[in-house]
Amino acid sequence: MNKMVALDPCAEQGACIPPAEFVRLRYFFGQRLGVVDLADEQSYLAGKQRFHNLRAHGWGVLCGLEAERYVFPQGSATNTPSTLLRVRRGAALDPCGREIVVGWDQCIDVAAWYAQHPAAKPKSGAELLLWVALCYRECPSDPAPAPRDPCGCEPGGCEYARIREGFELMLLTDDEAKLLKTDEPARGFAVSGEEVLEGSIESALEIKIARLVGTPCPEPPYDPCLLLASVKAKLSSDLKKVEDIDKPDNTIKRHRSLLSTLELQEALLTALAAASGGGLIGAGPRLQTISFAGGATTDAGTLSIALEPDADLSRHPFDSPAQLTVKVSQFKDDGTWAAVPPSSETYVPISPRHIELAWTGGLADQGRYRVLITNDPAQPVVNTKMRPLTPLVWARHFRLIKDSSGNLSLADSLY
Repeated sequence: MNKMVALDPCAEQGACIPPAEFVRLRYFFGQRLGVVDLADEQSYLAGKQRFHNLRAHGWGVLCGLEAERYVFPQGSATNTPSTLLRVRRGAALDPCGREIVVGWDQCIDVAAWYAQHPAAKPKSGAELLLWVALCYRECPSDPAPAPRDPCGCEPGGCEYARIREGFELMLLTDDEAKLLKTDEPARGFAVSGEEVLEGSIESALEIKIARLVGTPCPEPPYDPCLLLASVKAKLSSDLKKVEDIDKPDNTIKRHRSLLSTLELQEALLTALAAASGGGLIGAGPRLQTISFAGGATTDAGTLSIALEPDADLSRHPFDSPAQLTVKVSQFKDDGTWAAVPPSSETYVPISPRHIELAWTGGLADQGRYRVLITNDPAQPVVNTKMRPLTPLVWARHFRLIKDSSGNLSLADSLY
């Protein structure tokens, strides 16, 4: 491997090798603890944390670490184009599960780097593609006096008392970047049509998840660095110096990002809410249409609400408050909700099953409305698979507007 990508001599050797087992110290009264015992204690705790990070969460950029072209402050004396890259502070987990914390913005002088690496030449033209890489590095620090080694000949000695966990930020050529094994084989998650036909979409997904989890654990790379961005350096005609650089590309394919649990939870809730409202996951009702009699200028209208497609509701009519309750309210200017009870509720048992709420008065004003469906958890409406109509409390908001002729229609948004 190229020396620029090789493991740093200060790096912890064997840190990327997954432990075959975990062994912790068992303390007892009068036990003598030496350097090896304390080192084992540290290794156990660090190994547990790194194993959890890698196997439970993965690896990638946690936050920050975006590369950008450094812009000289306004009014500075220099008028030359900037060849400096700035990498914003941030954090990441490397492919060994080790935390990398970059506490301050870092700068890389591409022109100075190129001057120190004369072998880095473009394959063609006067543009050199470079990659910004971030690697975990640790080195001993804080030297302190140490007792004489009983097996040595020197009267005294000095040892490092701390290990500083840090990082190395470097530029790689295209050939050097290819040596970093940051690509993992695709772990297919597609659901085939045959699997769906054999059972439900839920069972097909369960099979896929089981296969995904059952795949072998990936082997860690030799030098577990992360690629953050790529940048093109524009060279002089004689290829001896860097005259300018392009805007860094932070959306490279080999850039790995790792979302936090909070961000994943918010994204999942947003997706589920959207899918539920559209009836895409069978998770509950959805608002269909609003129609008005008499050219949409009278106070007579009908609101249609579609239900879960496979819900078996024929035995539970909606006029039974013990099963399902539907309420419609209008939002007033004073910030309160006023009930708008429909004149009738009708359950239509054809596909798609839906409720039709009819009014002879009260729904003729433009404004914002809310329809609320509550499903009694003690006596839930279930489908043929004994799954309740979900969510147990479903609410949707809509707004009615009037045109110049006084006709009511459903607005595209609430505002």
